[in-house]
Amino acid sequence: MARRRDQVRARAVVQGRDRDAQRGAFSYSARTVGGVANYDVAQLASNSPIEDAYVHGRFSSPLGGEEDWMAWAVFDGHCGWQTSKLLTKQLMPFVQKALRDIGNKKPTDGDIQQALQTAFTKLDDMLVTSAKETIEGNHSFPEKIRRLEPAFAGSCALLALYNPSTKSLHIASTGDCRAVVGSKDANNNTWTAMLETVDQTGANEDEKARIQAQFPDEPQILAGGRIWGMQPARTFGDGGWKWDKDLRARLRKEYNATALPSSVRYSGYKTGPYLTALPVVTTVQLPAAPSFMILATDGLWDTMSSEEAVDLVGRWCDKKKDLKVGFDSNASTSSPTVFGDIACRYDSDFSTFRDRNAAVHLMRNGLGGNRDELVRAALAFTSPAARYIRDDMTVQVVFFGGQQIGRGRARSATASAKAFDEGRVFRSRE
Repeated sequence: MARRRDQVRARAVVQGRDRDAQRGAFSYSARTVGGVANYDVAQLASNSPIEDAYVHGRFSSPLGGEEDWMAWAVFDGHCGWQTSKLLTKQLMPFVQKALRDIGNKKPTDGDIQQALQTAFTKLDDMLVTSAKETIEGNHSFPEKIRRLEPAFAGSCALLALYNPSTKSLHIASTGDCRAVVGSKDANNNTWTAMLETVDQTGANEDEKARIQAQFPDEPQILAGGRIWGMQPARTFGDGGWKWDKDLRARLRKEYNATALPSSVRYSGYKTGPYLTALPVVTTVQLPAAPSFMILATDGLWDTMSSEEAVDLVGRWCDKKKDLKVGFDSNASTSSPTVFGDIACRYDSDFSTFRDRNAAVHLMRNGLGGNRDELVRAALAFTSPAARYIRDDMTVQVVFFGGQQIGRGRARSATASAKAFDEGRVFRSRE
């Protein structure tokens, strides 16, 4: 991991023949930040180009302290990759400014939560409301299209900030990416989930109540767990759900804006905005006991529950604690030659613990575990057919405490399906 301060690294979108580079898996040391041992990252594309993105890194304390903070984020794009890519560049500067604006006072958790909400909504407001300014400006037509694209597309966002002074995590969630914090119970030596963010979708009862209260005269907004066809209830971008009716019509007519939501299928659409980027922010104090955090886009959560993920990483930690023992590789089993209900879904009967990277470990088990033929088959699909088998997956697993877990010999590589076949570990040289 780079030693320069204020460097929050983004994983860029890779296109064309470099598709395999999107399947990168890396391990990073973080021993220079108190309380963080190391973290593993993995990404697997389904779409081409991949619509997921992520950032990670450390930055100077925004509150004037001496210790650097750390940040990890995952972004799940939809209707294109443009919004998620923009977030890798723009979200952290907005967050850092909002935190600095708190001032010199000793901030409460509520102050930090409010700052995160301000940063998210300011960035999204700039992104969405700038559309009118863009089309009325003097830029060339191609340049206008380029500037509009991040508002045509959309993205969910999940950001976790770690303050080493207080040993606390501040987790801001917009949409249906999910964070889970697992810790070890010293009494019974088991791993449990001490925190789980809630997916903000049209199927979430709290979100449904919020939207119905905001639009009491539009009962047809919600149907089938979606808001005018959109599953997440909170997103960045997605101007089609946020622009007023006149601007939306003009953008469709003059700039080929996305035809979603369909004016034919959803004829009751009025003005909105029906979606918001306002995050739900949660603060958790990390325990003295060993703990870890999993951040992932919904491609992982489509394959397993939060409890299953915590159990997989917890048992992985226990098995990897003594590296001299070596890594458990459950015997491979034969797999069915056709996809059915078991495809890309974790089954504890077929769990395996062969990977040195915890993020790859979760992905492998979600794709089939020790049923190697099934895993290879899932990875054999490329876009667009892959999207019917699995979604884009981005996973970060962060280990807290003093002892590094699971990290092998330092090396750097491009991960592909071969990484899953061989259970290899990859680490960046940065």
